[in-house]
Amino acid sequence: MEAFTNTEENHADAREVRGQVLCLRTQDARYAIDLRYVECILPLMELHPVPGGAIFLAGLLDYYGKSLATIDLGIWLGLNNPEHYHLDTPIVVCGDGEARLAIIANEIMQIETVTSDAVHMQDMFREGRALFAASLKLNTGIVLLLDMPRILEVNFLLSDSSFAQV
Repeated sequence: MEAFTNTEENHADAREVRGQVLCLRTQDARYAIDLRYVECILPLMELHPVPGGAIFLAGLLDYYGKSLATIDLGIWLGLNNPEHYHLDTPIVVCGDGEARLAIIANEIMQIETVTSDAVHMQDMFREGRALFAASLKLNTGIVLLLDMPRILEVNFLLSDSSFAQV
């Protein structure tokens, strides 16, 4: 089931609420995560390195006694200017009830409500191999909605789980 569908019946009320998203910044890019997939936001904590792991795999996080793969979203998406982590660097724990992943972002911006008229380019993203579900035109500007069901299927412990190969 898609989080943000834009069917013909929605055109009658273009302001119909479709859900909420957590907006975040990674390097100079802005993204959104459907709030249904956000379990919690943690401050940076100890990450255990994975020898031979991909450059975007920041390490393993001890999350309630279980190891959780933690990725640097910007590096994974191929952005070129990685920022150094600090004690206030946020980690967003995402899950769908079966799979779970921790994502390092540079900044948590806000939670925004998404209306039907804010959802764009769903069909274009669906056709390609991009890890985005749509483009969202929100009050604070345009953000890319991460396709969390697809991202949660990735095994980030494999050294070849890069953005291009998903």
